[in-house]
Amino acid sequence: MSGLKKTPLDQPLPTSLTENYCFVCGQDNPRGLKIAVTYDAGALAAETELSLPREYQGWSAVIHGGILATLLDEMMAHAVWRFAGPGLTLGMEVRFHAPLKPGEAIKVRGVLNTANGKRRQAAGEIIRLADGKKIASGQSRFLLLAADKS
Repeated sequence: MSGLKKTPLDQPLPTSLTENYCFVCGQDNPRGLKIAVTYDAGALAAETELSLPREYQGWSAVIHGGILATLLDEMMAHAVWRFAGPGLTLGMEVRFHAPLKPGEAIKVRGVLNTANGKRRQAAGEIIRLADGKKIASGQSRFLLLAADKS
């Protein structure tokens, strides 16, 4: 044994979504959100529409910010994977603009902002459909995974 500690990036990395068990988009996860994602190639965007039940609230009658951040990360990641290739989120900044109540319909959109390089950037936003109010927005950085050459 070399004595070197393995970091998470030393481990085998995921290179596809075929397992279908993702908490947000996986259709086989019994506790997942099971969202459907659509893509806009012209805008390099991924988006979904949904409403979140009370099970995802934090404070009384307000959806938990961690769930909103998860949705932003998911849509930004979908935009990166679809239009640039498999990648891992390196970091993300989220800003909350307004509270979201359980049951309110939203659109979550992620957009790939950088067209080339191993590191990519994406932006995302959550909009309440009833009034167009921005609920949350985010910026993220991704590291594209090397293609498997085996």
